[in-house]
Amino acid sequence: MTRQSRALLRSALPKSVLVSALALGVIAPYAQAAPASATAAVPAGIGPWTAPKELAGVTAVVDLKSARDGSVAGLFTRDGETVLSVLPAGSDTWGEATPAPAARLQRTDDGAVSLLWWEGAADGGTRTLKMSRLAPDGGDFTPAETVTTGTLAQDQVHSRTQVTTLAANAEGHQAVAWMDAEHRLTVVERPGPDGAWSTPKTLDQLPDPIVRDDNIYDYVLHDMRVAVDPAGTVGVLWGGNSRYTGDGVDPDPSAYQWHYKYLEKPAGADAAWTAPRDVPQLGEQPGQVTLAAHPQGGFHLLENGSYARKAAGAAEWGPAEPVGIGSQSHVPAELHTAANGDVTAVGMQGSGAPGVATRLASRGSWGETRKLASNVVSDSVSSVATAGAVVVTYTQKRFELGRTVRQDFVAQTVEGGDVAKPRTLNALTKDTGSTGRVAADAKGRPVAVWTQAAADGGTRAAYTATTGARALPRWHDYADSARGDVVGLSPSDSMRLYTGDTANPTETFSVSPWKDTTRVVPFGDFDGDRCNDMVVRLPEGEVRLYTPVCGGGLPAPESEHKRLARDWSKYDTLFASGDQTGDGRPDLLARDKATGDVYRYTHDGAGGFEARVKIRSAWTGYKKVVGAGDLNGDGLGDVLALDDAGVLWRYDGLSTGKLKDRVRVFKDWGSTYTDVIGAGDVDGDGKQDLLSRDTSDRVWLNAGDGDGTFQNRVAFGDASYWKGWTSLG
Repeated sequence: MTRQSRALLRSALPKSVLVSALALGVIAPYAQAAPASATAAVPAGIGPWTAPKELAGVTAVVDLKSARDGSVAGLFTRDGETVLSVLPAGSDTWGEATPAPAARLQRTDDGAVSLLWWEGAADGGTRTLKMSRLAPDGGDFTPAETVTTGTLAQDQVHSRTQVTTLAANAEGHQAVAWMDAEHRLTVVERPGPDGAWSTPKTLDQLPDPIVRDDNIYDYVLHDMRVAVDPAGTVGVLWGGNSRYTGDGVDPDPSAYQWHYKYLEKPAGADAAWTAPRDVPQLGEQPGQVTLAAHPQGGFHLLENGSYARKAAGAAEWGPAEPVGIGSQSHVPAELHTAANGDVTAVGMQGSGAPGVATRLASRGSWGETRKLASNVVSDSVSSVATAGAVVVTYTQKRFELGRTVRQDFVAQTVEGGDVAKPRTLNALTKDTGSTGRVAADAKGRPVAVWTQAAADGGTRAAYTATTGARALPRWHDYADSARGDVVGLSPSDSMRLYTGDTANPTETFSVSPWKDTTRVVPFGDFDGDRCNDMVVRLPEGEVRLYTPVCGGGLPAPESEHKRLARDWSKYDTLFASGDQTGDGRPDLLARDKATGDVYRYTHDGAGGFEARVKIRSAWTGYKKVVGAGDLNGDGLGDVLALDDAGVLWRYDGLSTGKLKDRVRVFKDWGSTYTDVIGAGDVDGDGKQDLLSRDTSDRVWLNAGDGDGTFQNRVAFGDASYWKGWTSLG
């Protein structure tokens, strides 16, 4: 699902449809905007991951950043040394590697990627700060230029803290902040990439150590953050806490103090820096704070699960908003902000559990925090904003019999607060560990680079992969597995997705909270993003259309949706078989509980459905009616119906939107079945199959023959697994 897909969900039904639809209980979408036209272009969602390619000679991925044009800069370890290499925009070949010892990659808001390092004496004397830039429009890194000279702190710095940091706005106004040998905050800036750097300005200093009778508590730097907003205002947030450095055994907790200060220099040549001041929104014991410029002006920050915004020109920070996303052990959370003001936070929910949350500008508040995974290795999370989505990667431990058998490099797509099923990118080789980073290329696709090494540190290789073009979706395929998937509900109030993807150890993906009496109808591609969507009926009768994240996403109840009806309790069955009319768009079918009449709601091609049309009468003798997909290969959706005598009938679709006369498929069939679904091609042979669950929770597969008939049933999975599902869709 893309941002334009979400815009379609906010659009109203065309007026000509709305008049007749209201008579049936259909109302306008819950977030109304201008109607979408039938020719509205909805870009395809992020495609499936392609097969990995090996990167010769690389033994570790240090960092990965992308320039505005899609060129990707990588810091790698090769032959024991840190090297820099560039993947030019539009190319699939990495450039020649050059040595880059003690350097850091930093991506700024002008779209450039910069390499910063200090040269000269490392004994506290004067040194020279150097910088080389990969311009926003790509090319090669520029020759090294001198930023400034000065000293650099050698002590009272946490070992994982970045002492020198760079920021720039979209116009190229740059600022660099660092802590010098006297533990002072120092800043230089320039108005653009070709301007002159200012004289270093000292702005603050870590407090003197706290001395007790037996112990000394030195302040240690933990955070150095700088940002430049669109107007050119520079904001700096820095700080640390006092730390016990003595050799006693009874440290004094009262000596643990925190020094975190925010300073700001408004835009303008004659503007002056503000005095250092506290930020109450950080709480009493801050650490690993995220500070970033907001694209609509001003700044925003995230610390220990709380978010705050300082609007452009505002004197104070706004109130703290709970988010539920914190930093990694030694790496701050990330804030990805779209041009419309939507903010996605990527970080940790708890130990070993990365999560995401999105603040939609249209709502002005944070949505539910979504947990991505468990058993994730500390500081392994990385993320990147791609075309319309955020892609998150991390390293996850896999266990067998209580033992770690593998550490996998995993990718997940996040969009509008919803998440897709995890995708493991490395080979599933036991006793190996994989870790890496992700950036974005010129096409807005994620580019991942990772290493996979034997657990004993022996064999080690590096790989890269991106996502490919998205083809038209197969019926019931949500997770890009090229097979039909199963969607349903569980007794634990979650929606579940089962996929038969043997290359992915995450077999079941779930999202909460959904009442277990909710009913899910797998639907085709409603919005044109080449990803299957779904219709959901809530226990109270309300019917909604959701367009999940491509690649195996499931919605939560509060996810963006189109309300199809306030109460469709009069229909005992909602189902879909794909395209019923031959126009290439999926349609919705419904059976009236009282009369047994079957109605078709035709996709109108403009973000809604036409008024209902009756296609069959008095189907009261069927205890189950099933949307089966295209069983005979003619491109039209077919329907299966099971009568009280245990006869299964097939109704082939007609291009008129109606159904042919019935044909018997099975007799003496299905008397113990509680669920029967047309599940798509679950066995991978290209033909539509049938899944059924009996009263003992055993699931059976009747493989399709491709002509509307089926083979005899075989067991599909273990009953102990399917017992955890209250319904199959």
